Amino acid sequence: MATMRVAVAPKPAPMRAAQISKPGADFQIVEREIPDPGPGQVRIRVQACGVCHSDVLTKEGSWPGIQYPRVPGHEIAGVVDEVGDGVSAWKTGQRVGVGWHGGQDNTCRECRRGEFSQLPESENSGHQL
Repeated sequence: MATMRVAVAPKPAPMRAAQISKPGADFQIVEREIPDPGPGQVRIRVQACGVCHSDVLTKEGSWPGIQYPRVPGHEIAGVVDEVGDGVSAWKTGQRVGVGWHGGQDNTCRECRRGEFSQLPESENSGHQL
């Protein structure tokens, strides 16, 4: 009977993140497992991340609907390090940036005018995304 050896890729080391465990809490450095991207998603190895005044709202619990623990920050620059099923527009190794506004369809009146803050279904990185 023949045997087959299967190589198992090593599990990546956990990532470090600054999180807020509850509204009003101090930042704490924690280790988290690195998530796999789902279908239609990419995973980005973050190299730089902006933290600004809107993140104070997250830290203090003033942004509606925020769930904790939460890693604040948005306006990300990094490199795609894995792509999920069905992703064809992005490739591993590409440098990418993620802005504040998300959820644009580029077809509605607000998108065509560049009024991304006026979208009825607006999402923001670091909050809903």
